[in-house]
Amino acid sequence: MDVDDLFASSGGLASFLSTTDWATMCSLGSRCLMAADYPLFRQGDEGEHAYVILSGAVKVVRGEAAGKSAILTIRGAGDVVGDLAVMDGGRRSGTVSTLTPMVVRVVSGASFKRFIERPSVTAAYAQYIVNRLRQSDVQRTEIAILPVRQRLARALLRLYVTADAAGGQRAFELPQQDLAELIGASRNAVVLALGVLRAEGVLDTHRMRVSILDVDALHRQAG
Repeated sequence: MDVDDLFASSGGLASFLSTTDWATMCSLGSRCLMAADYPLFRQGDEGEHAYVILSGAVKVVRGEAAGKSAILTIRGAGDVVGDLAVMDGGRRSGTVSTLTPMVVRVVSGASFKRFIERPSVTAAYAQYIVNRLRQSDVQRTEIAILPVRQRLARALLRLYVTADAAGGQRAFELPQQDLAELIGASRNAVVLALGVLRAEGVLDTHRMRVSILDVDALHRQAG
């Protein structure tokens, strides 16, 4: 698989909807501004609302009874979170919290389902869900077979795409432990890999902040 294929549908639900339908979705519910490191909802909560991300990024974390947790994915502008619990009436399968300051639309479950039931939206939403599943499969495969530096490069590219979609940024804040959880590696292994990429001029790091300096070089590392 070409590495570009891993990021071809990174615009979230917005990339599957028509411009008109996306504009309608962005008018649903209420507009909320949220600070970084704020929990939108927690694992086990009832799914009463869906959150449409207009700008910024969130991390999705799944915890187990033994006390350990792992970051499942990062979602950014154009994405929707909390939708599965709304659609099936179940409880939240993970904790979602903000990585950056964000603007979201908080949409009631009833309003969200009515919108998804529109003929022009139903098929697009199904494609979006399938794409999310495919991306999860890709990331699980990466964790199973790729070396740490290549996994890290792919994760950083996804973060870069998310940050870029949120406003042309090439920098984002994410603790090294979070990066380690995201790619299924130890923190020490991530520190070493970041050091190599920093020495090669691919990126710079400073107090939990990663800045991408050479996107083409990062693509080469990812591929």
